[in-house]
Amino acid sequence: MPVHFSGMPGSGLQNLRYDDVTAIDISYLTDGEMLSRYVPDAFEMIEPVITVGYQKCCGIHWMGGGSYSLIALMTPVRHIASGTEGVYVLVIWENKAAPILGGREETGMPKIFADIPDHHFLEGHITANASHEGRVFLELELDLEEALTDEELSAMTAAGRINQMGWRYIPNLGRPGAALSHATLYPVDPTFLAGNRARGKVTWTKADPMFNPTQAFIINSLADLPVLEYRRCLFTKMATNLRGDLAREL
Repeated sequence: MPVHFSGMPGSGLQNLRYDDVTAIDISYLTDGEMLSRYVPDAFEMIEPVITVGYQKCCGIHWMGGGSYSLIALMTPVRHIASGTEGVYVLVIWENKAAPILGGREETGMPKIFADIPDHHFLEGHITANASHEGRVFLELELDLEEALTDEELSAMTAAGRINQMGWRYIPNLGRPGAALSHATLYPVDPTFLAGNRARGKVTWTKADPMFNPTQAFIINSLADLPVLEYRRCLFTKMATNLRGDLAREL
């Protein structure tokens, strides 16, 4: 869009390379019944675990070497009809418009805007946050532990593709219902270069609908999901390929 300028060159079905990605991943066990409210019936949950992932993405080829940051929440699922296993993406906050538009309308990734400053790193303590209109609603903290070995990094890379799954929904114009509504697959191929195990913490601050009317129901629904037990927490450096060439309807 605008369609009358004929769009960007190419088909859109490319490997979307990111040369330099810094990532924080904090996983925790939550209440399965509560979480299931936000996973469509086309999927079955494998485990009631949420992973909160922050990424500072640099060296992005389709952005001319540019950068943006994101924070995503996802949970492991199986797509019932196809048997595809991966993660169902609950929400992705990003701090630039271009990746939001492409990932949402093209591939059904649930992307919305937030201000996400670069993470802070001091003496093995790492923090990141997301805010909207100046009000912080999510904070991540990591305390680094032992480094991952070359063998562990190779095994993580060899474990292969992350099958991100979402739901592409475009409403009808001027009448109720959906013009388009279906499950989607958007694979990512990571190459892990370095990393550490860590102890992590996630802190939510509920949003006041008066000041964040478009996102408060999302933030507050996720904030209500209890942290029952922290699971794997990692700090990693990697390169990624977003496999637009393999994205499809499920």
